[in-house]
Amino acid sequence: RALLALIGEKMNPDRGNGDLYEGALGDADLRSADNSPTLPPHPLPGLRESDSSDGDGERGSGRRRLRRVSEAGGDGARLLAGLGERGPLRGDIPVHITDECTKENLPPVADHEIEFTIPDALSYTVGQSVRSHPKTVGNFRFRLLVFPGGTTCTSGNQVSAFVEADPVEGLDPRWVFHGVKYQIGVINWKNYRLTNPKSDTWTFSKDGIDRGWHDILKTSELSQESGWLGPDNSLYLRGACMVRQADSMTVGADYNFRRETGYIGLKNHGATCYMNGLLQSLFHVGEFRRMVYSIDCGGQDSSKLEDPDAELPKAGDDGEGKVPPLIQALQNVFYKLQTSDQAVNCRELMRSFGWDQMDAFTQHDAQELNRILCDRLEEQMKGTPMDGSIKELFEGEMENFIECIDVDYQSRRNETFYDIQLNIKGERGQELQNIEESLRDFTAEETLEGDNAYEAEGHGKQRASKGIRFLKFPPVLNLQLKRFHFDLEKMDMVKLNSRFEFQRRLNLSSFAPGAGSYVLHAVVVHSGDVNSGHYYAHIRPTLEHGWFKFDDDTVTPCSEYAAVEDNFGGSDPTVWCYFDRTPRELYGMQAPTRPRIHNAYMLVYIREDCAAAVLRPPDPKVVNLKMVERCDREVRLAEQRRKEKMEQQLKIKIKLVFERDLCQMTGFWDHAEIPSEHVLKMGRDQLAKDLAAQIESMVDVPQANMVLFSLQYRNSPRQVRFAFLQPSSAFRAHIPQFNAPHFDTSDPYLMVLCVASRGYDLRSLKWKPRVEGKPTGELSRWNDDTMVLLLAKYFCPHQRKIVTLGCYYAQNAFPLIAMVSDGWVMERLQPYIDSKEVHPLPEDTQGPGFQWECWEEFSERDMQARNVKRAIKLEQLWSGDVVIWQPASPPSVEAAEGGTGETLPTVEDADSDVPPNYPVNNVSDLAAHMQNSIEVSVTFHDVRQPLCADGVVSNGHWGAPRPLSASKDGKATEELRPEDQALRLSPATFCPPQTKEMRMDLRWQLRHVTASVALAFDLPAQSGESRIWLFHGPPSSTCEDPLNTLALRNEQTTLREIQRSALYLATQTKKVLNLHVVELPFQPGRQIFDRGLVPFCVRFYDTAVREVGSCIVTVPTDGVVADVLAEVQKAMPQEVGFHGVLQCMEVVESRLHKLYSSDTPLRQLLAFSKANIFYHCLRVEAEIPLADGQKLVEVYHCDRHSQQAYGQPLLMALAPGEKSGSVKARCKARLNVPDTEFKSWRLVRCGRSGKTHLKDDEAWDADTSPDAKLSLEHVHPNPTTSLARQARYNKPLTIK
Repeated sequence: RALLALIGEKMNPDRGNGDLYEGALGDADLRSADNSPTLPPHPLPGLRESDSSDGDGERGSGRRRLRRVSEAGGDGARLLAGLGERGPLRGDIPVHITDECTKENLPPVADHEIEFTIPDALSYTVGQSVRSHPKTVGNFRFRLLVFPGGTTCTSGNQVSAFVEADPVEGLDPRWVFHGVKYQIGVINWKNYRLTNPKSDTWTFSKDGIDRGWHDILKTSELSQESGWLGPDNSLYLRGACMVRQADSMTVGADYNFRRETGYIGLKNHGATCYMNGLLQSLFHVGEFRRMVYSIDCGGQDSSKLEDPDAELPKAGDDGEGKVPPLIQALQNVFYKLQTSDQAVNCRELMRSFGWDQMDAFTQHDAQELNRILCDRLEEQMKGTPMDGSIKELFEGEMENFIECIDVDYQSRRNETFYDIQLNIKGERGQELQNIEESLRDFTAEETLEGDNAYEAEGHGKQRASKGIRFLKFPPVLNLQLKRFHFDLEKMDMVKLNSRFEFQRRLNLSSFAPGAGSYVLHAVVVHSGDVNSGHYYAHIRPTLEHGWFKFDDDTVTPCSEYAAVEDNFGGSDPTVWCYFDRTPRELYGMQAPTRPRIHNAYMLVYIREDCAAAVLRPPDPKVVNLKMVERCDREVRLAEQRRKEKMEQQLKIKIKLVFERDLCQMTGFWDHAEIPSEHVLKMGRDQLAKDLAAQIESMVDVPQANMVLFSLQYRNSPRQVRFAFLQPSSAFRAHIPQFNAPHFDTSDPYLMVLCVASRGYDLRSLKWKPRVEGKPTGELSRWNDDTMVLLLAKYFCPHQRKIVTLGCYYAQNAFPLIAMVSDGWVMERLQPYIDSKEVHPLPEDTQGPGFQWECWEEFSERDMQARNVKRAIKLEQLWSGDVVIWQPASPPSVEAAEGGTGETLPTVEDADSDVPPNYPVNNVSDLAAHMQNSIEVSVTFHDVRQPLCADGVVSNGHWGAPRPLSASKDGKATEELRPEDQALRLSPATFCPPQTKEMRMDLRWQLRHVTASVALAFDLPAQSGESRIWLFHGPPSSTCEDPLNTLALRNEQTTLREIQRSALYLATQTKKVLNLHVVELPFQPGRQIFDRGLVPFCVRFYDTAVREVGSCIVTVPTDGVVADVLAEVQKAMPQEVGFHGVLQCMEVVESRLHKLYSSDTPLRQLLAFSKANIFYHCLRVEAEIPLADGQKLVEVYHCDRHSQQAYGQPLLMALAPGEKSGSVKARCKARLNVPDTEFKSWRLVRCGRSGKTHLKDDEAWDADTSPDAKLSLEHVHPNPTTSLARQARYNKPLTIK
């Protein structure tokens, strides 16, 4: 024990046994300069001078009188590593390390721990407290607040202990430390394993300055015999704090960022924090802001531009309205950042980038955006006075050199840069510690010798030094820390959170002549991992002021430590309980740590000699007064829009419709097509009679001679029709509900129809009655129970046209034919006849030989005939209903289209394949015709088209298809899908797909569809079952069966049923139906199946696993694979060039299903029972010879992200024990994969135990289990076609 005490004293002289504290402690109180006891600045509620309990009985706070104490700390990174250097060893552990768990054998105090020894603990009374000396972790300073005699709320029965924050000098009074995990434990001197520490997490602030427990240990157990007290009755405690992040600040709703800090933030529009951090760092470079302000964007009218606060267009939507140029949008953002009091909206700037809503919710790289943005700004500045100014500010220069060592020869090439990408981890895997080390790694010379020697012109192969030298650093130096690193083991991107230090002042004189010193201006921080995270920036706007944290729309002052040291990265020691382990178990054990996922990603340095000038904020009025006027004008427009939105909450827009407006409508009823020539704004609580009074002032119609109707939604049946508007009702009661079909979410409105008394002219609304007299004023006494208003139309069967006659009102007891008998229909119809919009009626329309039909437009699909002789009420017609008149339809109607006089064809014979024409003799026929007429996009495919499974064509090209270049005339070529580009690269010979737009009828049967397709593509007519197969997708790309095979359909199947089976037509809106067709080289039924034959599509693959051709063969159903191969030999094109024995196999879901022997019955093939022979096909290739001991092994392709197989597998002849490096090299040579592509491919063995990335020196068959398979893991060449591989981060970052 004496030896252990001596060792402990030598290792940590501040920590020892109780004798060391004797004399160092006394009974005198720790007093302040005025000799008064040290009291908390804000006493806890309810505490008196002698009471320090907070009364909750649980966790709480408490502080009172202090006694002088001794506190010790240590730096033990490893718990007992230092003891291993002294004394003899027993195995790997020194002999003096025993299992005795005394207090002296505890590990040294770690960096985040504090130890506190309180002598004479039994002398403390209830409520009497003592504080330890402070300990600082990061910039969080804390100490232990202990009540050895307990607090009053425990009646002195429990020892109480708390962690108390002791803020360092210079912190803002509103400081806060979020998520601090803390731990406190009272240590047993004889057996520390009895210690039961308590831990929790708390956000420390001025209002919550301490946190802990009232019930750490029972005071009744305090004795030297129990071990809870040591020499001199000393109580020993240990506490620890893990601080995840430096200080921040609490802001409330009343916090004004502009007034408090002088700056404002940027709104986050989804995942745009990376853009916000970058824009703030650029904005606070005053010289860059001046450049942006200086550019003249012309006098574009801001009122014609989109609302800056408008939502971004949806993905694939170009949006509406004009978008400002990039420079102008950036000027607007910067000017608002300098003058506004509210966080700035960036939607206008994002629209100028060409972004949509998907871009706003896609996380991208801040440094990548910086490069693209500077490039686009530089392009738009060309030809302006500011041309080249960005280069002067951000562009540096470096030299790439190669210098021969033994001869006088060198090669130099200068390059410019906007930023320097610094490694966090060196090429050899070593971790770089700071900027200087990383710059030296960046400029390190490499010696080229041996096989890698340099080919010097005129000197041959020579030893040479290769490297980079900096020639000039720019005034504003952007450094990107390469924290996102490609891990060759994981074959994926990872984030490096290792510690990397950067200085406040950076001297670069040793890296470039005359470089001088740079001062740190901004730190852009990334918090998170490689797939998700958050960006924010710490910026020092001027050299005289401190640092500020810009986190989207929040701007707060922060300490220099929070801006710099806290973002070095690294890891934090965690709070953990090691008291349950013996000294032997603790010896050499690494303390657990947790990586700091928030760390610096971009650094902005300003050259010190010009920092004041570069950072000086410009006066926009001096730099560009026109820009200021334009921006102020836009601010006024924005304020006007804001007021209009506020007004919208109090007022409602009234779209006023007159009867003459309805007469402009043609066709069936569509409430969305109702025209209105007047738009008024009325208070939502105003009455309908107020609107009538306003209409009276607009037209010469008294209120007594008009009646109002509002557009309303009927629930049963579901219709949108006009309904009577009571003069005494408020508009608020008639505003459409949110779920109503005619509700406009962006700009709600109320549509009101004004109908004048009969006798007023339809167009001018002047009093022009047919019979002289005065208006009766009957409409002012409108009773909806006895009166009815009908919207009347007329259908011309000859022109197939519907025109609107107007609004007819009458007593609902009148017969419906009264509308005709009183001459109203003919009066309203005559102008259409005179203008030849409709065909003239017979002269004697009142005679017995002429009959009228009336139809109610009940819904879009339902036209119901009405009895014209019955009363309107009995026919269930109400105000707002739509009726259509027409002459009674005779057995046949002439002049169907455009009045040509041709006879309209009727439905053809049921057995004919000619597509039928359906007559349109009445309103119901017209509705059926319009509902069933559909646009069909038909694509015709060659039977030789290569297989395209999951977007992959076996064409020998690897990697994503390259975009097509522009045509010779400078116009962009047609944009192709990646699958179509892959097909163009195929070595197989086939005709490319052809697409035609056709008009079809959903009532057609499939034989009518195939007949019309054959006619459109000039295919020869065939009797019997059609040789044309229909699909929803390309036949060689979809596993679905043909739509018109007898197994799936019957002769009565219609095109409507085909439409319903299309997944992409799940919505109610009418869309173009896509059909894909292929013509078979045989006729199903008569020529094949009736003769006992079965067809197969056979695809030929060469040694590089490229599909070089295909053919369709027919063999007997009871045949074997040899029969197929024999037919293939006959049908195989000469250019394929296969020699020797052929082998046949089937591939299912990109994996080898089976390699068939020649005597395998055809009925055992999967393709035998499949209808779509183009997708479920056979693969034929030359047989691979096997040497002694070799075996044929499948190697399939596997997508790195989704782990799905894709493409065609290859078969390799592998020898037992062959090294994986040899297998990879042979695969590369066999597939002809370029070096640049193959370097990211990995050979993987997949088995029950998971997947294993095989190293080059490892045998491919080390895993002998039968289910172990080999795969080549690399990126899918066309990932956008598979939903399993869709990801937001796959979308590239662009600025259009």
